[in-house]
Amino acid sequence: MNIESIFLLNFRNYSEEYIEFNPGLNIFYGENAQGKTNIVEAIYLLTMGKSHRTNKYNELVKWDEKDCRICLRFNKDDFKYDIDYVLKRNQKKQIKINGIRLEKQSDIIGKLNSVIFSPDHMKIIKEGPSERRKFIDSILSQTKPKYYYNLSQYLKVLAQRNMLLSNNKNEKSIEKVLDIWDNQLVEYGSKIILERQIFLNSIDKKAWEINKELSGSRENLHLKYMPSVGEGKNDIKGIKEAFYKKLLEARDIDIRRSITNYGPHRDELNLYINDKEVRNYGSQGQQRSALLSLKLSEMYYIKDEIGSMPILLLDDVFSELDRNRQDFLISFIKNVQIILTCTEYENLYLGDKLDYKIFNVKSGKVYRE
Repeated sequence: MNIESIFLLNFRNYSEEYIEFNPGLNIFYGENAQGKTNIVEAIYLLTMGKSHRTNKYNELVKWDEKDCRICLRFNKDDFKYDIDYVLKRNQKKQIKINGIRLEKQSDIIGKLNSVIFSPDHMKIIKEGPSERRKFIDSILSQTKPKYYYNLSQYLKVLAQRNMLLSNNKNEKSIEKVLDIWDNQLVEYGSKIILERQIFLNSIDKKAWEINKELSGSRENLHLKYMPSVGEGKNDIKGIKEAFYKKLLEARDIDIRRSITNYGPHRDELNLYINDKEVRNYGSQGQQRSALLSLKLSEMYYIKDEIGSMPILLLDDVFSELDRNRQDFLISFIKNVQIILTCTEYENLYLGDKLDYKIFNVKSGKVYRE
């Protein structure tokens, strides 16, 4: 899989820009706030249908314009795809793939596959469980359309259930309605839990292998999935039974607190190095290694699922890695298309990866060097 070209019209600080990519490494360098990350954002936007930087989509439109457009051409499985993305202020997005308009904006997910790695992703290691759930959900949504559907439906049901709990404190009057929402919550939520279990069992092995090599066999990295319901259950029937039982047991407290206290929206993923939790006890180097291992595992998981390597988006992160981690990263990502941003490229260690293009970004203009 590789991106051939991208066209930006009134996107962020770009008035009009056309870029042809190298199938290998593409380096975009320049001072801060010139537009480097905007290129990465545009590609990720066409991967997941949403920005990784903002939920305010009017921010994507150049400040003095009414709409913006992104056109991207890429190859996947020896077939060419053209994505045409149009966003008008205060209106729904319009997305076409090979000239056919998508009925649902979420239908874009899974067409173009990418893995993004930026300093902001240290949140996965350092912050609360919601960041780690986002990490899991983004990968499974790209590779398994049914997972994204179940997750979307689950979140809708959860919102409705929480609204019911918030608006009505009379337990007897909402018992029957809660039964209806609980059945749906269990139906969608149990499938999410099972898929997360399968995924984390798979990625745990790969992350362990990568971190083992990265640390010179000194460290053992392990991931532990901690579902709020159904822990220890590895079949859909067992998870459903445990989930429904927990909802019934917690009904009084849910009503009292006006919120649903159990379900996959409360799941946790913990990371351990040599049996010590990385978040609280890992050194900065161990935390960086754990994140690098996770991101590389993400790439190989997607490759196993779709049959080709995803695009790797390295946004201002490569220079923050020490020489050992730079060398290790380069050794793992040969034969992968990379979009790399940095403030300067002269000191980047690229090993023997000679197949690259260099672009200088200044004030929303891209210059090939």
